[in-house]
Amino acid sequence: MRALIIVNPVAGEQRPLRIAEETAEYLRGADWHVDIWPTERGGHATELAQQRGERDLLVVIGGDGTLRETVAGLAGDETPVGFVPIGKANVMARELGIPRSPHAAIRLLTTGRPTPIDVGTVGDRIFLSMVGVGYDGWVTAGVDAFRARPWGQWLYRHGGSTLLYVLAGIPALLRIRPTRVALEADGVALDGRYPSVIISNAATYAIGWEMTPGAEVHDGQLDHLANRRAAPWFVAWTTLASMLKMRLPALVAEYGRAKSYRVSAAEPFRWQVDGDSMPPATELEIGLLAGHVRLIVPLTAD
Repeated sequence: MRALIIVNPVAGEQRPLRIAEETAEYLRGADWHVDIWPTERGGHATELAQQRGERDLLVVIGGDGTLRETVAGLAGDETPVGFVPIGKANVMARELGIPRSPHAAIRLLTTGRPTPIDVGTVGDRIFLSMVGVGYDGWVTAGVDAFRARPWGQWLYRHGGSTLLYVLAGIPALLRIRPTRVALEADGVALDGRYPSVIISNAATYAIGWEMTPGAEVHDGQLDHLANRRAAPWFVAWTTLASMLKMRLPALVAEYGRAKSYRVSAAEPFRWQVDGDSMPPATELEIGLLAGHVRLIVPLTAD
């Protein structure tokens, strides 16, 4: 049996290459032939996945971004994918019950079960967790700007990522006139114009919060949270509700479920995909690939 390990050598605060060697040693002990391919730049995991050849197992060592890039290179292949999460948020690991301890995640590669997982699409990109429009987009753009500075990069690499999000969130919160967007779900236009929209494939958001409680990664549908209000206290209410994994009242937001969405506005809006800031846009077409990838999850996972 042949396995390929794709590892992001700069992910998280641990030692990715050492973890990759430990993973290879564990699999070789179970009679696997293993290759280790480190990524060298953003998007490289997609290229490596496309070049994988005949494999019986693909292992990703890194964060949510490395996992997403790898899945993007599979083109619906049924090769089982194992995930050893060593990123900052590890949203998909939290969602699927994959251990965030590297040693436990490595053992899961041979004790878990491959499960079909839905994958979202936005234009020519994919997403595993969510697309955020409005406030989310401004925050991630602010974090990117901070990370471009030496002190911001140092903070991000040494456990200060939460502080960076707080610093980026304050100016985003105080924007005088946020762009409001129109939203269509399965071709049906919703009535409102929304300053902030979350379209989720998974319930988990950030470090264990839930913006769309009840969303599932294997139900063949996406979920949305469309905020009606933009005032700072309503944003704070949304944040508190997500931390408590509760839904907001209809006065503040509306929820729904669909297989496709269209987000549009007369002027450019900020947006993000799985926590990565994207260039401003005026229209997004969002869809779903049901059961697109087989991720190895614990036997007890739903």
